[in-house]
Amino acid sequence: MARSTGVPGARAQRRPATVLDALPAWATTGVGSLPHTFPEHAAAHVLGEYDVPFCPQLPRLEGDMVREWLGADPADCAWSPERDRERPAAWDAFLAALARRPPEHRVVKLQVTGPVTLARALEPDAARAARPLAREIATWLAANAAGQVEALRARGLHALLVVDEPALAARAAAPEVWEPLRAVAPAWGLHLCCAVPWGLVERAAPDVLSFDLARGGLDRRGAHAVRAHLARGGRVAWGVLAAHRPERAAHAAWRLCAALARAGLSAATAGPSSLLTASCGTGRLSPRREAEVTAALCSVATSARHGAVRDVRGRA
Repeated sequence: MARSTGVPGARAQRRPATVLDALPAWATTGVGSLPHTFPEHAAAHVLGEYDVPFCPQLPRLEGDMVREWLGADPADCAWSPERDRERPAAWDAFLAALARRPPEHRVVKLQVTGPVTLARALEPDAARAARPLAREIATWLAANAAGQVEALRARGLHALLVVDEPALAARAAAPEVWEPLRAVAPAWGLHLCCAVPWGLVERAAPDVLSFDLARGGLDRRGAHAVRAHLARGGRVAWGVLAAHRPERAAHAAWRLCAALARAGLSAATAGPSSLLTASCGTGRLSPRREAEVTAALCSVATSARHGAVRDVRGRA
């Protein structure tokens, strides 16, 4: 039986079951980067502290999200589809940790730096030239990600492939640019730690929309888009906590309450279609701050599941 969206004013929709239906309400996960130096420690952390484990990105070993994929300063490198790219530094440790402790829901999150963002890094001043380049890069990214997706599938696990596109704040794109990435995984998502181009998100129709709620809350346009996204069966990963600021669970709970109220949702109705994250990765922060982030997200998720998150709003 198809699940109802529970979104006020939305028709109940018949939609095929997806691998994401196994996730618990208000599942916690990370955006991607972690401050660890040792891959084994990072892998153990994501399996032990998050509801949805993710392959850690380790800036201390791999560089930032652009260097991780291009392997050099974009201004000095020549890119081609034949450029070799090894698996993430934490990949082998992550697979070993998954073998010891696979999640019950069998969903694992992978991240790639988006083709629009990589194209802009390579062609910062030539938007027209970057568009065909982005499509070419997307095919290359998909080929790389497909190997990881298949490795998870061989272990009985399902990949949620999230495409990180901060450059969409400054560079237009057509939804078709992500088609190669959409095609290689059972579920795909967009992560936007920038001003969200809501119209583009609606046309792209990702399975998961991950966005920085801490950046500016949810305006009227965003509230409408979120309701429509949930109504069609999509999911939202709410970036409720600004990790780079000294925020705690109360700040995240207040922010989530305000956004749900703006969208006309309740914790009970939105929960089955929601995940909780920080606003961005913690790779440039400290392990101590990462531990504070996971504790805060766990606290808010527990409150939301028990319908108590609304009680925090007045005290935050």
